[in-house]
Amino acid sequence: MKRKKKSSPGKDIISIRFLSVVLMSFVLILALLGLLYHQFQKAFLSSINRANEEFVYQVSATSSSTEEFLQNMVNQIFYSNTVSKLRSYEELTNWQVVDGVRELNTYSASSTIIDSIYIFNGKQQRVYSTSSYGAVGDSFSAFADRDAVALFENRSEAGRLVPILRHSDVSNIYSNRELYSFLFFELDRSGLPKDNAIMFNISKNWLNRLYFGGEDAFIIKEDGVLVASSAQEGEELYPLLTEKILSRTGEGVDSGYFIYQAQGRQICFFSRMPDRPWYYVKSLPYDQCLEDLRHTEEQTFLFVIAGFGILLLAGTMISVDIYVPLRKITRRISDIAPDAPQNTDAMLESLNHLIESNSNARQIQTSLRAMVRGEVLQGLLFGSQEYESPEALIREYDLQLLSDRPIRLCLIDGLRLPLYLECVRDGQARCEGVIVHNEYTILFLQAEQEPQAVLDRLSAQFPARWFVVGTEAEDFAALPRVYGRLVEFYELRFLYQNGPMLFVQDYPQLDDSPAEPEARVSDVIDALKKGYGGKAGKAYLEFLASLNGKSGRGVQYAWAALSGAVLKLYFECFPGEADPDGGYQTVSESLRFSPEALNGGCEAVFTRIAEHIQQKKASRKGSSLDQVIAAIEESYCDSNLSSQVLADRFNLSTAYLCRIFRQAKGCSLTDYINQLRIARAQEILRDPSVKVKDVAGQVGIENKQYFFMLFKQTTGVTPKQYQIQQRGV
Repeated sequence: MKRKKKSSPGKDIISIRFLSVVLMSFVLILALLGLLYHQFQKAFLSSINRANEEFVYQVSATSSSTEEFLQNMVNQIFYSNTVSKLRSYEELTNWQVVDGVRELNTYSASSTIIDSIYIFNGKQQRVYSTSSYGAVGDSFSAFADRDAVALFENRSEAGRLVPILRHSDVSNIYSNRELYSFLFFELDRSGLPKDNAIMFNISKNWLNRLYFGGEDAFIIKEDGVLVASSAQEGEELYPLLTEKILSRTGEGVDSGYFIYQAQGRQICFFSRMPDRPWYYVKSLPYDQCLEDLRHTEEQTFLFVIAGFGILLLAGTMISVDIYVPLRKITRRISDIAPDAPQNTDAMLESLNHLIESNSNARQIQTSLRAMVRGEVLQGLLFGSQEYESPEALIREYDLQLLSDRPIRLCLIDGLRLPLYLECVRDGQARCEGVIVHNEYTILFLQAEQEPQAVLDRLSAQFPARWFVVGTEAEDFAALPRVYGRLVEFYELRFLYQNGPMLFVQDYPQLDDSPAEPEARVSDVIDALKKGYGGKAGKAYLEFLASLNGKSGRGVQYAWAALSGAVLKLYFECFPGEADPDGGYQTVSESLRFSPEALNGGCEAVFTRIAEHIQQKKASRKGSSLDQVIAAIEESYCDSNLSSQVLADRFNLSTAYLCRIFRQAKGCSLTDYINQLRIARAQEILRDPSVKVKDVAGQVGIENKQYFFMLFKQTTGVTPKQYQIQQRGV
């Protein structure tokens, strides 16, 4: 009788365990998918709320900075000594008027956003203003900008520094444009406006940049009236959005968002501005607002699918390499000794030990440890890494640092971290490094003495790299402060000519003051306005030198002042290029803050401005000189003719007239007049009946002795001798 084959206990245990692992893996994946769906629903709502919080903060910051800018600009101009006289004195001398309007023109020319400035003097009932033509001063009733006159007459406390949108055809010589006007005036004790005021006219595009920074948004009052807008939506959307916003604000809500349909789903954010009863409104496509989250969702699902595939592949490999061979072994054992005990736990433990000790596992552990170490080091730099103590952190992540020794940070503008570490550790035992923002490398150096030798070796091995060496950090807590200053110097490295090795400790605390660079900006603009390209280049080099020692914020501010003033002057010279299709983008890019621009990228713009102004001056000088010569030849016999008379007649300074005349004729203006007079005297003396004593008066020389002397110097003989000689001829 054939014996029935008994099943192996080991075989049953292994099968049950394997199937249990597979089943649990599938259940875990399904649970993860469900949890993932739930978390993404929460993440969508959280993402919108976070976007709204960022929007509220942005509105507050933008409003505060814009209001502060306008108030500072008002205080600087309104309370200026010369402008105060212009707006408040009952009587003004010509010099006081010229001085005041000249200062207004200076402010207008040096600002990229001011189109024109109007000063209202109620005591005189006059308006003084700036424009592209120069100073304008008219009586209140004759002033060309009648809309501005109406605003001055109807000013009230609620209208101070409030943007007023209007269309002006007198603000600019090139085109009629939409402007925002800002009124400012003082109030008396009863709260009524005083009898003087100032008006700033700012182009609509520039105000939009101030308030909106180029984004698609608009501002409305509490009653729904539109204040300012850069939004691209049609005007039919404003009532829709305003109605929804006012319904929310009527419930006491100062900020929030809602979803509406307009060419697709849109999200509208709104927030009350801190200093005015206005609401800032921004609208974004629904998909754009959640673009990052959707990208994360796609990436996560791809990761889960890939993980599921890897799990299946790993299960298959385990089945082929472990489970199937183990089943074969247990089957063989059962065939040989059916009653033999099967110690499967011991076999599984041995297999686990083999897997864990595999070289591939060790490589994975090493890679993971390196990745985690990089995140920890970045967290120390940014101040976001949490730790109980430096010793515990060093021990947990196996950092090659000591907790009781200062750390010196070194920034290298390269990404070859393994090579840097290898170079440093040849003579520096304690060193770590991390790549930040995929832009540069930060080394953590600890040395018993100054690490100059290590730095010299780095510089010699990598000569094309920049090295910025920070001050010592006494502990981990000081690293964010040291790192922040290190990065600031790295961003301004092109201002320093000390070579590729820059030590932060060699420089004092960076300065935010813009006074010195602003003075150099004025020198550059003054030279360009006169057409002096070489002088403008020298002033530009002095401007760059004045940036040395300035903070990043100070450098950005100074560069904005320079580029804005140059851009304004450029488009005054070439108004046709101010249009986006006319080269605006190209010129603006060449003046954008960058190492390339600071190292000579502005020279082409400077050269073109200077050459244009020189050509304009030459044309104007040639035209004026032709008119002066014609006037001299017409009236040189007039005894009152002089350089002063001619200068006044053609609205030129005497010095300038004499200089351009000598350059053109090779002699002084007076000598030229005298030459014409002596030539005319010679013609008169050819008539023998003419009395010599009467000739001087006929040619415009009242002093007879001076005439005789001048005639002899010119002809070599006296007038009488010349007349006798002509009789003989």
